[in-house]
Amino acid sequence: MNDQEERINTELSLLETMYPDQVQYIAKAREVKYKSTTGAFALRLPSGYLSQSADLPEVLSASAGNKDLREPLKQQVGTLPPGEEVLDSIISVFDDLAEGVVGKHKWRVEATARVARLLTAKPGYPGVLLYSGPAEAVHDFVNELKQQNWQAFQIRLEVTEEWLLRHGTGVIEVETMKEVVAEVGEARKDVFLEAMRMK
Repeated sequence: MNDQEERINTELSLLETMYPDQVQYIAKAREVKYKSTTGAFALRLPSGYLSQSADLPEVLSASAGNKDLREPLKQQVGTLPPGEEVLDSIISVFDDLAEGVVGKHKWRVEATARVARLLTAKPGYPGVLLYSGPAEAVHDFVNELKQQNWQAFQIRLEVTEEWLLRHGTGVIEVETMKEVVAEVGEARKDVFLEAMRMK
């Protein structure tokens, strides 16, 4: 066993001890897989990892919930020191990225349940949050959202009358814009699509 292989085996052994049942290494493919309660990723260890060429691991997949985190994780991996053991650092960076995604989602659902009677949410891009309830409660919640300083957060439509959504009361999450439109109903479909700049 050469020095490079020994270093890789030692690093993987430490990771498996630190993260039992979360780290898996597939030697034939040189893939490291990591899974936590907030998300999962897969890396490929290049032949030059921990050798003279000092190649960094390649991000194959990374996600939290239904949010693709490949690009942000790739950017963070690119800042790590080449030629050194970095897998633990990658796990730490990923956990921070995933917690940011899941934390925002969890905060949004919990906070919404406190203040608004109705919610339809479509995560991803473009994401949609649709609130209906007592004007003061909705206004307070929108102010809380603004304080979160989320990038690209925009208020597209404010109306004074309460909208009754198809699902009734409570919080639901849908996956597509079509489902959001169905929740709004035919009576408000055009107003909603115009606010979303889709008409």
